[in-house]
This record gives sequence, structure tokens and C-alpha cells, in this order.
Amino acid sequence: MSDADHGPEAERRREIELIGACYAFPGDFALSVIAHNEQAVVDAILAAAATAAGAPQSHERQPSSGGKYVSHRLQVRCADAEEAHAVRARLRALPGVVTVL
Repeated sequence: MSDADHGPEAERRREIELIGACYAFPGDFALSVIAHNEQAVVDAILAAAATAAGAPQSHERQPSSGGKYVSHRLQVRCADAEEAHAVRARLRALPGVVTVL
């Protein structure tokens, strides 16, 4: 394998290809975000999930049994796989977000 097959840019390209293979664009892109149960984190998630098409199409919240975490299920309208990947990357970078699926 060459250096072009490794590193962050190669991983980014692979993720975009996988998203493009699993979803039809333009269209809705499904995300699940596990995060701390704090209003500031919720607000940041909704802001980061906004795309050129606007706010998320849907947002469902399910708190954990202990209430410390919340599972957010989002549908966001994306023009293409690159935009969907960018939304996922923005969400992963937020303080208070544990994981993005």
C-alpha cells in the first residue's frame, strides 16, 4: 500500500465512499449521537447538525436509565455524501459528545 492509502485523508475518502454507497443523495442522512445530558450539549448538537438545507428534519431524544447520557436520533437533509460526512465530523468534535453512529 502506498502512503496515499493511509492517513486522515484516505480515511475521510473511505468514509465518504461508504456513506455514498449506503444512502441516496440528495436525501435524509440518519445519525445517532450519544452525549451528556446537558442543555448546552443538546443545543450544540442541533447547531452542528444543521446543513445547507437547514435544521435537522427530525430529532428524537432518549435519556439513559441513570439520566447522565442521552441518545439523539437525527435525520438531516444532505446534498451529498461529503456534506453528510462533514455533519458527522462536526458532531464528533463537540465537547460532551461520547460517540456518533
